[in-house]
Amino acid sequence: MDNVAPTRMNLLARRAQIKLAADGVNLLKGKREALLKELIARARELRDLRAELHRRGRRSRAALAMARAVRGTPELRSMAVAGRRDVQVEVNVEKVWGLALARVRQAETVRPANGHGVGLFDSPSHLLEAAHAAEQLLEQVMKCGPLERNIQLIGEEIRATSRRINALDEHLLPRLREDVRSIARVLEEREREDVFRLKRIKSKRTNAGRTASGDVPDR
Repeated sequence: MDNVAPTRMNLLARRAQIKLAADGVNLLKGKREALLKELIARARELRDLRAELHRRGRRSRAALAMARAVRGTPELRSMAVAGRRDVQVEVNVEKVWGLALARVRQAETVRPANGHGVGLFDSPSHLLEAAHAAEQLLEQVMKCGPLERNIQLIGEEIRATSRRINALDEHLLPRLREDVRSIARVLEEREREDVFRLKRIKSKRTNAGRTASGDVPDR
């Protein structure tokens, strides 16, 4: 009970703080539970997306290796330059327990065979297959990336919320409760002293009254 005057006002204030802190702990635990559910749901979604990402990655590597083996690296690079383009994405923000999480919408990433900026008759099938597999891989990467970042943000918020709960539960609340006990002990001691003092005053007045009337006090 450092620098806290043992008064009834401070006792009531500490009890109010305890209630406020306890309510805060309950709210934070509810928030943490909701965030954990959100994290688990998104982690399951990411698990499926990443499984598909690995499958597309293997297909892309295989198609690229075949195209390079059959047509050579210079021709592969030439087609990559000819088919270069910007990928349009739209980023929307959703609020989840105060967190700003991104939702990315992308334009059509995988182009048809005639959409690579080269003639179909001038481009061997191996090159077109490698380009198609690479764009499928890119499409999946753009799905996984934002989701992984959102999961990271949720995990960080869960850890921060747990630290706040521990600070309230293990430090603030025990200190406030100890203050309440200390103040209550002091007030109880004062009350006993006041009762004892009043009894003594009453006894002295009674004895003084008896002396004034000629009565001899009992010994």
